[in-house]
Amino acid sequence: MLEILLIRHGQTDWNRDRRIMGRKPIPLNTHGRRESEAIGRALREVDLHGIFTSPVLRAVQTARLIARGRKLKLETAPELAEIDYGQWIGKTFDDVTEDEAYRIYHATPRHAQPPGGEKMVDVHRRAVEFIEGLRKRHAEGRLAVVSHADVIKIVVTHYLGLDLNDLLRLRIDNCSVSLLWFNGSRHRVMAVNCPPSPAGLFLKTDQR
Repeated sequence: MLEILLIRHGQTDWNRDRRIMGRKPIPLNTHGRRESEAIGRALREVDLHGIFTSPVLRAVQTARLIARGRKLKLETAPELAEIDYGQWIGKTFDDVTEDEAYRIYHATPRHAQPPGGEKMVDVHRRAVEFIEGLRKRHAEGRLAVVSHADVIKIVVTHYLGLDLNDLLRLRIDNCSVSLLWFNGSRHRVMAVNCPPSPAGLFLKTDQR
């Protein structure tokens, strides 16, 4: 049996200001560091067998705080990186609401591509291929995967058997945990967007 904890990075000033970051190296702010420290404490008694992270700074900072005190080496994976938002990077969401590409992003994410950026279907391909690669490499254990909101939404949508156009029906908060469960060919989504708590649903995986 394999469990994968999908963890969104902590807050940055750009998150707070609703500014589009893409892969810019925007660091965690004070609140984001506290969130990341809190999830590290919440998971302290959880036996992790690996920690994988997006190479983007805010995710790496979050993963390091989760890994603190553990004898685990962080593994960075470009497949977990934030979407390349192209010409939207640095703008607020209010700045791009009239952009036709933004309307497509909200109406039919399957066809979305920010100007000069990455196609949503390509993000789906790389993210799901990475998770499937973990399944092949790890038949059992518990892994933490630190990434970004839309990337996690895409993965959860896939394993729920939903269409990519259902992406925006999900919400993924900073430092939330979503849990995937795999046993051979079977898989389940055990939890989505849970706050980090040792008593939280995402740790109650002994009841199948």
